[in-house]
Amino acid sequence: MFKRILLAYDGSQHAKRALEVAVDLAKKYGARLYIVEVIDTATAFWGPGTHVPFDVIESMRRKAEADIAEAKARAESEGIQVEPAILEGDPAVVVVEYADREGVDLIVAGSRGLSTMKRVLLGSVSTGIVTHAKRPVLIVK
Repeated sequence: MFKRILLAYDGSQHAKRALEVAVDLAKKYGARLYIVEVIDTATAFWGPGTHVPFDVIESMRRKAEADIAEAKARAESEGIQVEPAILEGDPAVVVVEYADREGVDLIVAGSRGLSTMKRVLLGSVSTGIVTHAKRPVLIVK
């Protein structure tokens, strides 16, 4: 049933629980696991017409690389094939677009991520994924 599972990841505790669920499902179904972390360059926090400073993006990229490496190692320790990706943009939109492009069967995400401020300003990423995805979505608490 699930041959391609996408995990939306950000290194938060909810994402780590989602990783465990995604790893379990990938093992049960013999699925490939796509682990995606999105560098949020679209947050309204920066204000209209402004750009996220380069050093901030680089800092977020280093964090994303570390997060992805940790999640990839965890999944591969269970014998799962992993396709990692670090992308940029609005996290919910980018995750859904990536899922469409890769033809995944299931999207797995934690119920909350790292950014409390963003949830207050824009609504949660998980809600955006559920709202816009054209495939099954599993939200892990």
